[in-house]
Amino acid sequence: MKNNDNRRSFIKKVAIGGIGLTAMPSVMMAEARQETFDKDTEALQTSPKPDAKNGKRGYNSSYKEEHLRRVAFPIGGLGAGMFCLEGSGAISHMSIRNRPEIFHEPNMFAAIAIKREKVVARVLEGPVEEWKMFGQRGTGNGASGANYGLPRFNSSVFSDRFPFATIDLEEKDIPLKAQIIGWSPFIPTDEDNSGLPAGALEYKFTNTSNEVIEAVFSYNSRNFVLQGGQKGAIKKMPGGFILARRNSRETAFKN
Repeated sequence: MKNNDNRRSFIKKVAIGGIGLTAMPSVMMAEARQETFDKDTEALQTSPKPDAKNGKRGYNSSYKEEHLRRVAFPIGGLGAGMFCLEGSGAISHMSIRNRPEIFHEPNMFAAIAIKREKVVARVLEGPVEEWKMFGQRGTGNGASGANYGLPRFNSSVFSDRFPFATIDLEEKDIPLKAQIIGWSPFIPTDEDNSGLPAGALEYKFTNTSNEVIEAVFSYNSRNFVLQGGQKGAIKKMPGGFILARRNSRETAFKN
């Protein structure tokens, strides 16, 4: 009984403190908010600006060049599996089997081909980081199954404003600016919709030339939902495809 009394006493004190805080005069609250705003503004103004000489990245600024090396932005519903959109635009950390799979980098990528005198095609990603090609699991044997040898855009710039991640790609041989926007279902106070097992990637292109451009966009993937000796298929759908595997207990394919 004494412990319960102590708990009740503690809760009452916390409640009284909370009531006292909400009952503060509005002038005092306004002064407190202004002081916090001033401190935040000062912090933003004094934060390090992007500087090529000292290699610092400005607070809340974009990631590029050496700062892109380890960027991996998680996408997926809360507690519903995930994958990561890397700073280059690559897909990694594909975790869809009820456990983290941080080394699972499925061979899936978007690409664009431009019809000119000579067709130019590029994977819609920035340069592959060296640490991925040397020292990673399997790279000593040539990184079998990876697509690192395919041509890519010259540069990428990554910006994050949760739940959105934006990647801007540029390539000197392509008269287009490409942008990737990745996002997750995230609605504050709505845990059901925020927990949907879904993620989205949007691709946007801007013509930087004065000519009409004829191009083909494609998305490519192996059937990475299969594991071991499982059987499955890649099935058609309007404007895309579905990766499917055969359920071991049934004869039908499961999406």
